[in-house]
Amino acid sequence: MFTVDFVGCGALNWDYFFEINDLNSLCYGNYSLVPGREIALSENEFENFFSFLKRKAKLVTSLHGGSSANTIYALAKWGFQTGFIGGVGEDEEGEKILDAFKEKGIDISFVFKKGKTSKAIIIIDKHKNRFIAVCPGSAESFLLEQKSKIKQSLINNFSKHTIFHFTSFASETGFEFQIDILKALSQKISFDPGEIYALKGKEKLLPFFKKTFLLFITDTELEILNENISTFLEMGINTICLKQGKRGASFYQKGKIGVMSAILVDKVVDNTGAGDYFNAGVLAGLKLKLPMEKALELGCYVASMSLKAYGSLSLPSKREFEKLVSLVK
Repeated sequence: MFTVDFVGCGALNWDYFFEINDLNSLCYGNYSLVPGREIALSENEFENFFSFLKRKAKLVTSLHGGSSANTIYALAKWGFQTGFIGGVGEDEEGEKILDAFKEKGIDISFVFKKGKTSKAIIIIDKHKNRFIAVCPGSAESFLLEQKSKIKQSLINNFSKHTIFHFTSFASETGFEFQIDILKALSQKISFDPGEIYALKGKEKLLPFFKKTFLLFITDTELEILNENISTFLEMGINTICLKQGKRGASFYQKGKIGVMSAILVDKVVDNTGAGDYFNAGVLAGLKLKLPMEKALELGCYVASMSLKAYGSLSLPSKREFEKLVSLVK
């Protein structure tokens, strides 16, 4: 039986960060580069877009990414026992992701290597508007080959106390893989659908919602789903965290609401992954048996600290995290 606090399941990307003066001024073919939005591209479309950006924008850095991957990476950095379920390619980007995970002690027994690694382009302008383009790669297409092995391991090896955190895959194969994995889990999950899964609609996401005890969602995603908080509470989801960016965050339980304002920072470099790190703070707080109000506050503090550099570069260290826990207590 593995002693693991958290296991993530979702896309594993290698992220390329570009800077541009004004996102609204960037035009590329038929794509609408709407601030705050995310699109999925084929490999050929991604390469063409990448070449275009190298001429029009500044490539500032590249890092490991993916929503669940960001959350699990943060939790591992703070000393929790973690693992991950997903796929990377047999390429340089895949090796870099695995090296980053191994460095933080993340169990990669269920990260399979085959094909090409998923990639993402993140464009940020001087106003801190952001646009993301994701290319699934081919690694995700091989996940279904591993589902029997993973399902059996989930049944036999993980404690009932392990929290599974699910976020989106960019490919339909990844989505189908997660549906199968859900069937093997006796535990309820933490779930952040993101815009890519929200666009699939509520009916297609029902297998996730029926297994969810903690839902992370945004106003935009609720609008896409054409649903409200009450609907999800009535479905049996225990807690819903509404992520509202600069306005902070709220949580909803039956008969209870909590609100937390955003924590202001002097300088915002990049807001990519802030929502994922918010998730990590909330999950960590709950694992440490903090009241939901305090877990929400911890999530907001972590998210604010992540704004000071690209991706995971400004995540709190373990010592800083422990100070934040003491602060919110």
